[in-house]
Amino acid sequence: MNKVRVLQRGLYRAAKARKERRFGVLYDKVYRDDILWLAWEKVKANKGTAGVDGQTIRDIEAAGVGQFLEGVVEELRERRYRPNRVRRTYIPKPGKPEKRPLGIPIIKDRVVQAAVKIVIEPIFEADFQPCSYGFRPKRDAHQAIEAVAKYVNYGCAQVIDADLKGYFDSIPHEKLMGVIARLISDKWILRLIRWWLEAGVLEDDHITYSDTGVPQGGVISPLLANIYLNELDRRWTERGYNSIRYEAHLVRYADDMVILCRKEVGRYYAEFKQEIEWLGLELNEAKTRVVDARAGFDFLGMRFRYRRSRRGKMNCYKWPTPKAVSRVKEKVRRAIGRRGNWDLTEAIRRVNPILRGWGNYFRYGNSSEQFDKVDRYVRWRLRWRYYVEHGKRRRGTRDIPRDLYEESGLYQLRGTVLRYGTAR
Repeated sequence: MNKVRVLQRGLYRAAKARKERRFGVLYDKVYRDDILWLAWEKVKANKGTAGVDGQTIRDIEAAGVGQFLEGVVEELRERRYRPNRVRRTYIPKPGKPEKRPLGIPIIKDRVVQAAVKIVIEPIFEADFQPCSYGFRPKRDAHQAIEAVAKYVNYGCAQVIDADLKGYFDSIPHEKLMGVIARLISDKWILRLIRWWLEAGVLEDDHITYSDTGVPQGGVISPLLANIYLNELDRRWTERGYNSIRYEAHLVRYADDMVILCRKEVGRYYAEFKQEIEWLGLELNEAKTRVVDARAGFDFLGMRFRYRRSRRGKMNCYKWPTPKAVSRVKEKVRRAIGRRGNWDLTEAIRRVNPILRGWGNYFRYGNSSEQFDKVDRYVRWRLRWRYYVEHGKRRRGTRDIPRDLYEESGLYQLRGTVLRYGTAR
């Protein structure tokens, strides 16, 4: 692990010191034992289903992880490795009727992708812009949320709320490879990435190929998506628009982005649209809009609104969106369960991780009212399920604890908001 970090630090510093440098000797690092073991641990931690070969994490562990990785090393060293097709599957989009397509590589391909990501990520990280927060080391959604609130408080209340149409499925392969080749000259690294991009998609015994898109579900896909949209970040920054002089601040988390402007929002919108078209991408005109922060807008599950405080000062307030509240209520409802062998203690055990995780994300803001709503819903749902399960006609029975928090260990959201806290 320490040797891997030393390698990553060295690559990052070298890339930071010379922006024009191209790295040409990287492939041999990919099949180093320590890097492949780290890649395996990352793939195992992410879990996931089997690819087209049907092999699972459990199957590999049963046969021997060491033997599996030795085979990967031999294939890579002897240049015999070739990726398999990816398996198409669909997952529901939160709060939407349509489903999101995923491309699931086989586990061997996931491990090799993770190893390549470990090696090349520091090089591109040195080139990424400060306005990007998604899928990056030591960066997260909370920092993006705080950045948005900061710029709104600076008076950048005209907001371009942008939405890209099918971003992951529309990234042009040739343009992406050109961007990668500016920093990477190792032909075998470039060859691996191209193979992954061009691997066929198996769905219902039918294989399809495309010259656009990176498969959502691939280990390296978020990095590739960031590398391509970094072109937007870089060109926007080079124009000076993220500076105080122009004040059209881009804040991006993967393909979710907003531009916060003090004035001339129409001009910045037109230039932003030109940049998206230059990248070969397409704006979702139906969802992209210009809004006033005084009326409110949503970003990363938070509702932002610029309004006066009780003392008369304009301030940016933020809290969970109605959709975010509805989603956690639905998760709680499913976790509490239906009739049949129902147990209060077991239901609370299932609900607590949902509440804790949701609360940890939304506690950085002005979320007290929404937290109280969710708490009330959880209490009501648990009591209602108890009465239905046990055939109780009258409420107030002594059979259920009156204090679900102290007596039964239910996690309480109220009191966990860090109103003036920051993510880091």
